[in-house]
Amino acid sequence: MTDEELEKNVDEAMQNRPRRHNLEPFRDSSRTRTLRLWLNIIFMVGAIAGLIVYFNADHEVAKWILIVSLVFKFVELFLRIFKI
Repeated sequence: MTDEELEKNVDEAMQNRPRRHNLEPFRDSSRTRTLRLWLNIIFMVGAIAGLIVYFNADHEVAKWILIVSLVFKFVELFLRIFKI
């Protein structure tokens, strides 16, 4: 098999393969996507702050910081699951 035939077969195989799910365009609106992005950022900052406080200061305060950050994550999860 020559290089040209091999390249042609590879090109045909690439064109006939099914599309992967994660390459499909987003179904949610840009407003929802932006909101989810900000909710995730708030969650991550809160989680990191909670861990820092947990290991360096009061465990009770850290617990409440982590609980508040989880509320932001649950709101993001709700938006993602119900595609609002």
